Amino acid sequence: MKNLEDLVQWGPEFELGIPELDAQHRALIGLANRLFVELKKKRHGKEAKRAVAELFRYSATHFADEEAYFKTFSIPNIEEHRVSHAAFMARASDFEDRLSSGKPAETAELLSFLAAWIKHHIGSEDRELVRIARRVGFPE
Repeated sequence: MKNLEDLVQWGPEFELGIPELDAQHRALIGLANRLFVELKKKRHGKEAKRAVAELFRYSATHFADEEAYFKTFSIPNIEEHRVSHAAFMARASDFEDRLSSGKPAETAELLSFLAAWIKHHIGSEDRELVRIARRVGFPE
């Protein structure tokens, strides 16, 4: 059953079969959902700022771990994946700056972007890297 308090519901479409990355993706989705709850309550103060900072800090750590993991398989399109991560971080940084400075931050736009990005990135881009890695000797 879907939790109405969730921006993104964890499900089988996000399972990649790599325990470490699956755990990190689950944590990332949990942080996105925490931010969603804070912003939905129109709480753009300290708690929302903390939730944004934690989500984006964790994202940076996760992206570095994920890139290092897939790099071991010499996947040809890993650079495209890095670019996708960098684009996410740039957009996230912009939102964090606007929220921290008190400038209006388009909450609906951020949440829509975040939900779509997570669903597409994990469910499609990360899944494709796993498929490629399996062809080049990734352990099942």
